[in-house]
Amino acid sequence: MSEIWTPKGPGLQQPAGGIELPKGFSRKRTEEKKPEPVAAPVEEVAAAPVAPPPPAGGQPAARPRQAGRRPEFLFPPQGVQVRCPSCGTPFTAAVFSIVDLGANPELREPLLGGQINAAICQNCGSGGALSAPLMVHDPENEFLGVLVPRQAQLQDMQMQRVIGEMSKALMGRLSNEQRRGYMLNPKQFFDWESFLEKFWGFEGVTPEMLRMQRDQSELVTSLVRLAPDVKAMQMVAERRKHLINKDFFALLGQVLTALSQQGQKEAAESIAAVRTHLLNTTEAGSAVKATEELLRGAIARLRPTTGREEFLDLLLEYWEQGEDGESIAVSLLTVARGLADYQFLLALTARIDASDDPEVRSPLLSLRELVVEFIQQAQQGQAQSQEAMLQQVQAFLQEVLQAANPEEMLRERSDEVSEMFLAVLASNIEQAQQKNATFAVKRLRSVYAIAVGILEEKLPPDLRLLNQLVSTKDEGEVRRLLQANRTLLSTEFVEGLRGLEDRFRGEKNNELAARIKSIRVQATMLL
Repeated sequence: MSEIWTPKGPGLQQPAGGIELPKGFSRKRTEEKKPEPVAAPVEEVAAAPVAPPPPAGGQPAARPRQAGRRPEFLFPPQGVQVRCPSCGTPFTAAVFSIVDLGANPELREPLLGGQINAAICQNCGSGGALSAPLMVHDPENEFLGVLVPRQAQLQDMQMQRVIGEMSKALMGRLSNEQRRGYMLNPKQFFDWESFLEKFWGFEGVTPEMLRMQRDQSELVTSLVRLAPDVKAMQMVAERRKHLINKDFFALLGQVLTALSQQGQKEAAESIAAVRTHLLNTTEAGSAVKATEELLRGAIARLRPTTGREEFLDLLLEYWEQGEDGESIAVSLLTVARGLADYQFLLALTARIDASDDPEVRSPLLSLRELVVEFIQQAQQGQAQSQEAMLQQVQAFLQEVLQAANPEEMLRERSDEVSEMFLAVLASNIEQAQQKNATFAVKRLRSVYAIAVGILEEKLPPDLRLLNQLVSTKDEGEVRRLLQANRTLLSTEFVEGLRGLEDRFRGEKNNELAARIKSIRVQATMLL
């Protein structure tokens, strides 16, 4: 009885433009490669987003970005209608023409990850790079490059005209002090591979490293395709043993987690069997096994009663044990993230301030840098997750509004009708009212009523009654509903109403609180 649905509920910030924009995580640039968390043993793998590991020896350098705030792009992407070549579904993709990494450093990692000007079909999951020209300005490395994919099939004159227009647009947004000679001759590329290799090179990642990562990804893809034939999988892995290192095991663990989350039990068990085989038969596997044993021991030392000071001692113990120990410290932060809070940072800072010995302070300072970065990334990850969910909900709402039969679509996809969907609808209704868009308000309210009905059908009878009571303004109808559903009224129902009343009063929604109080009083009289 904690949630009720009303169009007058608190508004929800909507994604700008209603299209999905590429996103990457933010990380502070450092000279030194940061330790990666140790992958948990197969039987203890925690759910985590799947992403390919960075090439060995290098990590994309991201610039800090304020968590939870949508970036303002110097050159915003345009929403372009594309049609999936696999299933024919039309959808909107975000297409950048110009990316200025000086103005928008948060786009560096999406660029390096191949997320810029890429489209994924929401229906079948197929996707890939779009054949749209792209200019990227990297003032830090004094580089201006233009990608004109061969698939765009532009003649030389057309291509030069496009590049000239892009250059003019970029120059027009830069001050005289920002303009440099290298910008007069943009470097031209005709495929994504060579284009991205240039930017990875600025990060210290060689083409050989990128090739190794691609080969490892292809090997994992082959193993997944061969599942559940474990013998065939082992034969393929044996033939390409030169690709098997710590990064490969990290990628394999991520794929294993993804298969488990998708409910592909048989494939996950096959990948786990191959992983176990490789752990026992390769040099890299032996090293990974040893690290996993250390991680098990470290996690076992965490108890429900572990306090911040004790947790700090544990982190320092591993943090000072070299590369593997640092990775375990990162994993411990992930496992016990609830302890890595502001109070923990204060305790860590107090230890730093308590010593003048550089040898004592050095690991403490580097650990504090890691913890601050960890907290920032966690906060940003939560904000980005909500942002992505909002974009998906907004896209679903647009499909419903464009459907010939909105109710039929809502019922076919009832699993996507949620409280967040209602919140986005309420926000759209409010915006339409502010613009005096009478027809839009009427259509949105009709969709809202259908969605509420679908959600009410899933509710227990007492919660369904509550929502009907709250959405009814006619006091006579309220009394009729209470009388007709008298068997549902109980002390628990009345106490739940009191809790909701207090909640909305605390949120300054006095109108709704007063309505619930009136319902509570009438329900009490019928007990």
